[in-house]
Amino acid sequence: MNFEFFEKYEAAIRGYQGDPQSQSLRMHRNGDLVVYYAPFEWVNPSAKVVLVGITPWKAQADIALTEAQRALVEGLPVPEVLRRAKLAAAFAGRARLRLISLLDHIGLHQWLGLRSSDDLFGEASDLLQATSLFQFPIFSKGENFRGVIHPERDPMLRLQMRGHFGKMAKAMPDAVFIPVGAATSKGVEWLTKEGFLKKERVLHGLPHPGKEASDHTAYFLGEKERADLSHHTNADKIDAARDYLRRAMAALS
Repeated sequence: MNFEFFEKYEAAIRGYQGDPQSQSLRMHRNGDLVVYYAPFEWVNPSAKVVLVGITPWKAQADIALTEAQRALVEGLPVPEVLRRAKLAAAFAGRARLRLISLLDHIGLHQWLGLRSSDDLFGEASDLLQATSLFQFPIFSKGENFRGVIHPERDPMLRLQMRGHFGKMAKAMPDAVFIPVGAATSKGVEWLTKEGFLKKERVLHGLPHPGKEASDHTAYFLGEKERADLSHHTNADKIDAARDYLRRAMAALS
C-alpha cells in the first residue's frame, strides 16, 4: 500500500477542523471540478466483494478525516489509521442502510455465508473492499459531484479512474465488483474495456441507495408498486436488473 498521499497531507489531517474543502487538502482543479484529499487509500487485497461508489461525498470525507485524526492522536500505525477511516466512512449514513437492504435482496450475504450484508461493515469487514470510481472527493462548483454519463471523456476523471481504482482492480482479479448506481456502472464499463477488470467478475444493475434514486430503490426492494412510480422510472429495466443480479449471485454460491 502506498502512503505517499497520506504522508503529504498528514499535517492537514492532524489540524483538521471540519471542512473537507479546506485549502490545505486541495489536490487538483479542472474547471468547475476540484479534487480534495481524504484518507481513502486503504485496500483490502483479500476482499471477496468490492462495492464501488462514484466518489466520496462531503459527509463521508468529513467522517474519514475525523476518524483518521482520532486514530493519529491514538498513535496508531498508518495502515490502521487508513483502515479505520475507510471503514467508518464507507457509504456512511442512511445510504449504508439502504445499500445493505439492496445487497441482502439480491442474496450477497448468502453467497458470503453471512447473517446479513450489514456484517461486511463490522465483523466480516475482511471480506469487503468499499471504494469509489474516483478515489478522492470531487466537488463541482463546491457541491458534491454526482457523476456524469461518460466520465472517461474528461482528462482529469480518466486519470482519477485509472490511477487508483484501475490499479486496485487489477490487483484483485478474483473479487466480485458491484458498481452502485448508473454513473458508476458507466465508468466501470469503460475500465473493463480498458482491461482493468474481468467482465465476468462485474455485476451491474444495483440502483444507488441515495434519496435521488428513492423510487428506483423502493421498487427494486418491492416496497413500491409499479403503478405508484413516477413516469421517469423504468420499471421493466429495474425488474431486469433485479432478476439478473439474483441469478448472478445464485450462480456464485
